[in-house]
Amino acid sequence: MKIYLHLESDEIDEVAEAIITAISDWLKEGKSGAQLVNSNVDEGAEGGRSGWDIGLTIETSKKSILAKPLNFLYELAKKERQEFVVGIYDEAKASYENVCYFGYEEGKPDPYEVASYLGLPK
Repeated sequence: MKIYLHLESDEIDEVAEAIITAISDWLKEGKSGAQLVNSNVDEGAEGGRSGWDIGLTIETSKKSILAKPLNFLYELAKKERQEFVVGIYDEAKASYENVCYFGYEEGKPDPYEVASYLGLPK
């Protein structure tokens, strides 16, 4: 399953550089299995999404893999006063399905609860 954790912000231009730098540094430090997302999506492309996607993607079927990225992004969200969205990317349909939000206002994500929302096995 391909899971995305993307910045959800109306102020993306103001925080993009700081978020990208922080994520890049974090990925260099550890072995999370996640990959940086930093792409500009044209309107109508990729399942109707448009705009700038910044965050992480993770390909996994294990819920334990989510804890480190969720905790890191939550701390980053608090620092930058931002929100993130977690969802599933269906490559066959080229569609995105937002599942839940976390961050500065939404609060701390529970990795086991998020995994349950995503339908990851116990």
